[in-house]
Amino acid sequence: MQRAHVLIAIGLLAAGGAWFGYDGLARRLALLEATPRADPAEVRALREQIARDEARIVAAQAELERLRSAPEVAQALAARLQDLSSELDSTASTLRAQDARLAGWEACRDEFGPQALDARIADYRVGLESEVRKVDELAREAFDLARSSQDGLQRVTHDLARDGERMWRELVGPTVQLMGEDTVGSGVLLVSEPLGDTGEYRTLLLTAWHVVRDIRGGAQDPEAPIPVSIYAPDKSIASETATLLEHDTGLDVALLQLDTRRRIECGARLAPRERLQRARIFDRIYAVGCPLGNDPIPTWGEIADTHHSVDGQRYWMISAPTYIGNSGGGIFDADTHELLGIFCKIYTHGAVRPTVVPHMGLVTSLNAVYDWLDTTAYASLEPDAVHPSTDVDAQPQAASARR
Repeated sequence: MQRAHVLIAIGLLAAGGAWFGYDGLARRLALLEATPRADPAEVRALREQIARDEARIVAAQAELERLRSAPEVAQALAARLQDLSSELDSTASTLRAQDARLAGWEACRDEFGPQALDARIADYRVGLESEVRKVDELAREAFDLARSSQDGLQRVTHDLARDGERMWRELVGPTVQLMGEDTVGSGVLLVSEPLGDTGEYRTLLLTAWHVVRDIRGGAQDPEAPIPVSIYAPDKSIASETATLLEHDTGLDVALLQLDTRRRIECGARLAPRERLQRARIFDRIYAVGCPLGNDPIPTWGEIADTHHSVDGQRYWMISAPTYIGNSGGGIFDADTHELLGIFCKIYTHGAVRPTVVPHMGLVTSLNAVYDWLDTTAYASLEPDAVHPSTDVDAQPQAASARR
């Protein structure tokens, strides 16, 4: 490439030299004509100079012609032109990239410039203030919750300290003993209801029908009131009587009313149907009754079956230890202390010398009791599947005790 540049420069110099040679010769001829004739030596020297100049011109012209016709020069010029074209394309591409970059910087300036940053900072400040308010609200809620939790903990601690008293009041207190000449059973007092503004109260109790039947069977007067023993925390016993209101032989349930009009301190809270419908095996329960004529005794266990059937009647089976005399007693939810059902039967095994199976007691659910008490207020439950007994020698027996 440098050689081509040199050759082009030589050609240009030669052409220029030729032009300057002709111009000088014309000036010299004019000067010669205007000048008086010189010395022959000077003329000879001048002619020699002109001859040399003419020779240089001819040589320059020949060299220029040769350079014009040389293929390597043309190739060098073409290559240089190609390089120049590539450089121009690269420069144009670079310029376009720079233009795009400048456009990007313009957009970034709009997004990250001082005004944009000020707007973002303002938005961030608003959001931060909102979050701070939320944190303050959460802190206040947490403080209130901690304070209420502390109050609740104090109440729970207080309740735990009095748990025995509460359990006695809600489980043992409502349990009464029904006693005849030859038989003993249990019953469950309901909450006393005021009779208007008279200051008098009505107190009902639930029990098993066979307890009332057996007590009446040994009495001289079949319509005589049923003796009821009500227990107090100080171990004192109040003797009252109760009158039969309703009973259902098939369901083995009876409803009685105390003859007294005074308010009884302890009464069982009845479980709603929704709780009864959620009853499942392993639900914890307490069975409270007066086995063998004793004062009310609570025993702990679980629901073992909710679909046990005897003679076409559906019962719950419980694992809480029960014995003769528990009939008519209550089965309570171990957590809420709500009354779930009335104990009615225990299992015995063997025909000659029956053995009581104390962990296989049968209970009439309050669902059936509700249907019996008021068919217009409670819809009948659809029968569930029956689970027959697997032991042909095991027979359910009424759980009232002979004295």
